[in-house]
Amino acid sequence: MAGGGVASFLDIRTPVKLPDALRGEKYAFVSLPLAEFREGGGVDASTIGVGRLCPIDPKFPSDAFVPGVVILTARADALASWLAGTEICGFKCDLRKRIMVMESDISTQFLVAKLDETQRAEGIVYEEGKDALDGLHFVSVQKDENDDPKGFWLLREIPENL
Repeated sequence: MAGGGVASFLDIRTPVKLPDALRGEKYAFVSLPLAEFREGGGVDASTIGVGRLCPIDPKFPSDAFVPGVVILTARADALASWLAGTEICGFKCDLRKRIMVMESDISTQFLVAKLDETQRAEGIVYEEGKDALDGLHFVSVQKDENDDPKGFWLLREIPENL
């Protein structure tokens, strides 16, 4: 399980706290059908706001679900713009430390949220979903549940053993 797997105890990096102006008020672990990211699906460059979509391996079944994190914040425009200016590598749950981190650049980690017991259980499902799709996951930044994304990134985590 990524994020909670064997190698995480060797990771001595300390995540940097996100600036207060960029922190979300709410976070949710969600999933979307993989078919939404394929041609003819509802997620494409015209529907994601700022952000990027990585290529999807054609061997993945269309009925699979892609795990993701939705960040809800009144400052969605600012957060999406800031994320667009960083090199986002992925979002991961460190289940041992009970935190969710954003990895960017080569070695930078940002503390996104501390996880309570319920969120930790959701984080386990999130990490298992990523593992099932070779690290494929997404992050969406929105003002509220009913708003279109201000920023959306479909990401693929690179395995730690490479």
